[in-house]
Amino acid sequence: MDGHTQVSCSLAFTPDSKCLVSGSKDETIKIWRLNTNDEPRTLQGHSAPVNSVAISPDGQHIVSGSKDKTIKIWRLNTNHEPRTLKGHSAPVKSVAISPDGQYIVSGSKDKTIKIWQLSTNSEPRTLAKHQDTVMSVAISPDGQYIVSGSKDKTTKIWRLHTGQTE
Repeated sequence: MDGHTQVSCSLAFTPDSKCLVSGSKDETIKIWRLNTNDEPRTLQGHSAPVNSVAISPDGQHIVSGSKDKTIKIWRLNTNHEPRTLKGHSAPVKSVAISPDGQYIVSGSKDKTIKIWQLSTNSEPRTLAKHQDTVMSVAISPDGQYIVSGSKDKTTKIWRLHTGQTE
């Protein structure tokens, strides 16, 4: 698939496997409809490379994290302006969405993990116990745990609802 003008940094499938979403260093997100010859739809709004993309379990939202220090929430099937979440003081390296679609978790070069509530604009909860960039975050299938991996060579397990480490 051709389309981005620079490296693709992150990929995610929609739950029905009909679309693939890619985030790129070219500051765009592309939505590829699989099994068709359609041109990909391009989402623009970040002012720096898109490091991570995730799709909500209901397939309605794309979440993107960028070097511009923001997280954007996009509607998959519309051209509405994305909602922008600000709170990290350095590039966002990874984003994940909880299985119930209620929470976004982000990891950043600022050494923190933030937990955002998808439905509100409330201030995120910040978890900060890494000594270096948080490179990756994931949420367990039961929605109880967050795992984070860092350049400090550690992997930490956190409780999603309390922020306590295991």
